[in-house]
Amino acid sequence: MTVISRRILTPLPGKSELALDRAKRLAGIIARLGGVARTVRVVSGGDVGNIEIFSRFQDFTAATRTNAAIAADPEMLALWKERERDPAATPEGPYVYRTVWGEVSRQPVIVQREYQVSRQNLPDLMALLPEAHAAVNKLPMVASIPVFAPQMDRLVVGYYAESIEAMGRNLDQYAMGEAFQAVVQKAARFGTVITARVVAEV
Repeated sequence: MTVISRRILTPLPGKSELALDRAKRLAGIIARLGGVARTVRVVSGGDVGNIEIFSRFQDFTAATRTNAAIAADPEMLALWKERERDPAATPEGPYVYRTVWGEVSRQPVIVQREYQVSRQNLPDLMALLPEAHAAVNKLPMVASIPVFAPQMDRLVVGYYAESIEAMGRNLDQYAMGEAFQAVVQKAARFGTVITARVVAEV
């Protein structure tokens, strides 16, 4: 299991570059204090244009230790004061998830499909993940569920790619194929895809 923290920034008009700079600085603080962090931009689908910071930890103890350190870190306190003086984005989170299948990859592009699913049906939906993995030729893939988030009835499945172009090839070669579409049809019995998007590391 990996613990994932997600921070969301919706840039204000004319402030995207400043918001991105601050997001990268925050990711650097998280990394310095014990997390593995990356900054991404939503480039297609739901929430396009948003900037997000994903950080991961080996367990909840490590996650909470880093979170406590962030709250007292001088560089972080200075960043918060800067944000208060000159806002560049509307922040959300951190929201917390845990992985339930697969492994987080460092590949920079992720296709994310978010299912709405009851906890009663979650085991049945998760049981299809190995079949989905085989259908995409065992490309890097991970699934996570929320621990602290506004919507708890979710399963987020991420498919990784080395680049946007590689993602396009994967969509053509695997996602549009009969094997993957058969898994999609089976999954529809247990949950509903409510949003899909592409994020890319920046």
